[in-house]
Amino acid sequence: MIYRILGYLFFWVSIAYSQDYVEILKKNKPVREECNSLKMLEGFKPSQETSLGRYGGWTKKKYRATGFFHTSYIKDHWWIIDPEGYAFISMGINSVNSSIAGPDSPPTPGNRAWGEKVVGDLKAQGFNTAGSWSAARVISALDQPMPYCLRWNVFTSYRNERKKKYPSTEEPMVISPFDPEFGEFCNRHLAKAKATSQDPWLLGHFSDNELSLQEKGIVQRYLNHPPDDPNHIAAHKFMNAQGRKKPTREDNHQFLKLVVETHYRKIHDALEAHDPNHMFLGTRFHGRALDSPAIFEAAGKYADIISVNYYHRWTPEQDRITQWSELANKPILITEWYAMAEDSGLPVNQFGAGFAVKTQKDRAKFYEHFTLGLLKNKSCVGWHWFKYQDGRNNAGVIDEQGQPHKALWDKMKNLNTQAYPLKEFFEIQQ
Repeated sequence: MIYRILGYLFFWVSIAYSQDYVEILKKNKPVREECNSLKMLEGFKPSQETSLGRYGGWTKKKYRATGFFHTSYIKDHWWIIDPEGYAFISMGINSVNSSIAGPDSPPTPGNRAWGEKVVGDLKAQGFNTAGSWSAARVISALDQPMPYCLRWNVFTSYRNERKKKYPSTEEPMVISPFDPEFGEFCNRHLAKAKATSQDPWLLGHFSDNELSLQEKGIVQRYLNHPPDDPNHIAAHKFMNAQGRKKPTREDNHQFLKLVVETHYRKIHDALEAHDPNHMFLGTRFHGRALDSPAIFEAAGKYADIISVNYYHRWTPEQDRITQWSELANKPILITEWYAMAEDSGLPVNQFGAGFAVKTQKDRAKFYEHFTLGLLKNKSCVGWHWFKYQDGRNNAGVIDEQGQPHKALWDKMKNLNTQAYPLKEFFEIQQ
């Protein structure tokens, strides 16, 4: 109960706070705050060499090995534990793919050569994870692969099937976990997870990306469906149990909790049936959903990690990340964030939610500053930058010709290769 009360207070304050940052973002200003850097850390001495295991874990910290990635809460810190039992911080890049090796491409001699080069380059920069939308089949088939993630698009795939039975029920910002057919769909759709169930290089499964989970008005959105629609039936049953017709703020909170819990439970059960070895990484919460304690309370019952696409923040909010973790009783993985620079020649405010800055050096400063903040947090177990290659905007670490953005690329290596010593440095300070 105390977490819920504190959660309400914290999240309502954060809503107002986030509005200020959205306005700052729209103004396309350059680096606007002092940036923390390795050079500013008094008492920290960079390590000349950090001993890593096969999967990228830190051999200095050894725990229970299961042969697969899992999480553990150790001395008031959350960690990912790699298959060998070593402490692991997931330092990743999203969309590690190309025109010859897309997210669904099978391995071939041609894209194998591409994969060997790209994975080798990323490892040399200290990265250890290929995040969402990556060429997972190609990467996992390499002689020297790297940990990778899978994403299943569960609800968007189900939505197309749902239209056949409930053709008049299109309602924005609504998912449909209450449908009697949804559980069986999850079981069929995720049966393909069995193919990688024995692969130790698989970090885990994302089921969806950025679902519409806004708390305000959620009961009414479900009631707006026809009376025979499962969404309406679930909301009507819920309101009958409350003994009133008009939803209150608490009703919206509790119903959102029921929606998320039902969605996560059915996906968890299907994954457990077909791949009990790997982690369920969640649905990559974003936007207004992050202002609702309900989603963290509910998701934590079934997810192994809470994934968050974390935008509109120049500096990680320590209290907020910790609060997310405490509500869910699970660690937090930041699965999207980035900055784009004007000197790339690409649009900076037309596409995407990343920060607009002046130069590639500013992007590099942002990476160092932001990751130092994440390393300080006891609940954060890693980050995945969005993304590998520029496209419509300057979100990538390489340009459209395949050349690294050198200032960012070099800064990433400097930080990533010191991530484990930095984590220990901050632990001692705390």
